Amino acid sequence: MSFMLLSALAWSLFDLARKKLTAHAAPLTLAIWLSAGVTPLYLLLWLSQGAALPQAAYWPPALVSLLFSALASVCYIQALSVGRIALLVPVLSFTPVVAALFSLWLLDESLSQLQWLAMLSIVLAIFLLHSGWNLLLKPRAVGTGFGLMLIVALCWGAGIVFDKLALTSATVFFHGLIQSAGMCLVLLLASMLDSVRRKRKPELPHYDGPKGLLALALLVFVLAVSGQWLALDEVHPGIVETAKRGIGIIGAACWGVWLFGEKVKPWQLLLMLLIIVATAGLALH
Repeated sequence: MSFMLLSALAWSLFDLARKKLTAHAAPLTLAIWLSAGVTPLYLLLWLSQGAALPQAAYWPPALVSLLFSALASVCYIQALSVGRIALLVPVLSFTPVVAALFSLWLLDESLSQLQWLAMLSIVLAIFLLHSGWNLLLKPRAVGTGFGLMLIVALCWGAGIVFDKLALTSATVFFHGLIQSAGMCLVLLLASMLDSVRRKRKPELPHYDGPKGLLALALLVFVLAVSGQWLALDEVHPGIVETAKRGIGIIGAACWGVWLFGEKVKPWQLLLMLLIIVATAGLALH
């Protein structure tokens, strides 16, 4: 359970760093540099732990997880360019439900009625904190971005379940090495295809932003993802995903108040309190 909470906190820090980095690099360029940057870190961690190779059963779920992650990244980046992101983000609130349903289907892991109640309460609170009612009131305004973001939510929710399947046959650091290296290759291919489509010469994406912030983001990203995978050994994937989303949005609000002087309204505080109480219930149940 401690890994789950540590991972959720790290994810909120990573989201903050990523928002800062997007001011210096396009989303696809940033995604490539992040995946390329964590690959050698996972390689060193894997080697330091004895470089144990996975069992044969590792590869099918690992490759499915990689496919989902790559598809989610490409769709997310595309959604940023074609849709109003403020209207689309609430769709991601439902990834915990997807994770819970896939866990029941593939792992035969179910949640109690109390856990379902806590999870759905958190999902609803996150949806409202992301101003999800705008998505309901203006469905036509989201355009094709809605379908893309729905694919992202489905891929992220299902991907964590395939991660759990893969990690029964491999170490966390080997899984991180395969996922990050594979993601880097897929994103580089996407970048090359985009250059060809635009009739430009394919070249490696260049990053001109602050190197220190990028290095910090890489370390926090490894901590967030590794903690999430370690938590899966003893925690239901749906609960891990719920904690990540719930603590993440509270962290974003706290960073906004502290760093940018943003105001939090009373109804937002009540929803965040609901998330804290429900998350504590999930953690202690």
